[in-house]
Amino acid sequence: MQIDRVAEAGREVRAIRTNAIAKIRGGLRAVYRMLELPGKNPLKEAHAALDEAVLKAYGFSQQKDLLKQLLDLNLDVADRIERGKPVTGPGVPPVYGDPAPLITVDCIEPPTI
Repeated sequence: MQIDRVAEAGREVRAIRTNAIAKIRGGLRAVYRMLELPGKNPLKEAHAALDEAVLKAYGFSQQKDLLKQLLDLNLDVADRIERGKPVTGPGVPPVYGDPAPLITVDCIEPPTI
């Protein structure tokens, strides 16, 4: 299921990021500066996988204008709401079932002072 792929890709981004934060001085900003460097790196690859999973989940194509696809989706949702048709809100869709396997506790915590 696409939701599982997005969740797994998100967990991978966070795992790589957490590992990098422990090794690189300067916090999250310094970690994301790695994306600007030429060549491959694990964080760049993990973000590419997350991007691909999200695009697939929404049925978007990287070959087409992503902003237009997003605008079209938003216009469709607005039209459905206006006509009283059901829409799926943010978060885990109800058709997924039990969202417990998607919920994690590996978020970045602010440093304690």
